[in-house]
Amino acid sequence: MRISDKLLGNNREHIPNRAFRLMAFVMKVMDIMGYYDKNFKTLGLQKGQTVIDYGCGPARYTLRIAKAIGKNGQLIATDIHPLAIKRVARKIKKYGLSNTKAVLSKGYSCPLNEHIADVVLALDMFHMIQDTNALLKEFARLVKPSGVVIIEDGHQPREQTKAKIISSGFFKIIEETKEHVKCKVLNNNFKN
Repeated sequence: MRISDKLLGNNREHIPNRAFRLMAFVMKVMDIMGYYDKNFKTLGLQKGQTVIDYGCGPARYTLRIAKAIGKNGQLIATDIHPLAIKRVARKIKKYGLSNTKAVLSKGYSCPLNEHIADVVLALDMFHMIQDTNALLKEFARLVKPSGVVIIEDGHQPREQTKAKIISSGFFKIIEETKEHVKCKVLNNNFKN
């Protein structure tokens, strides 16, 4: 593994608790600078949607998503790190987010029914995934046929993100912005 990969978290799915806490602190500082508010506005979430925040990390988008989808929407915040799930649970309690639940996933498997999400978000985490095909297969299982998957590059070049998505054979890219790519599942993948 290259030093830059280690520092940026590339291909490092499981991070120690200390590293998670440091990441959460750095993200909080970045949130103060306003970047993530601008990014959030580009996602286009709507009232009543079911949204999965896959790899939710320190719950930085939890409150924003819950408010955007409203009381008739549902937010499922999932992560492989128990500290992430604890942070989501604290936000649920603190803000009374009745439309939100935290789900601990295991590897590339999330204990949720098929085709439940209008939107699957993968924000600032895709660069950390070792087996992107397995993750994208799980996204194809979770998203509705009419739904979208929104992937932020994280700490990797856009071309690398696009190559991973296209080579998986699960999605086609339907939109690109500076912040993310939006994907639709290919029809032939609904019988995973």
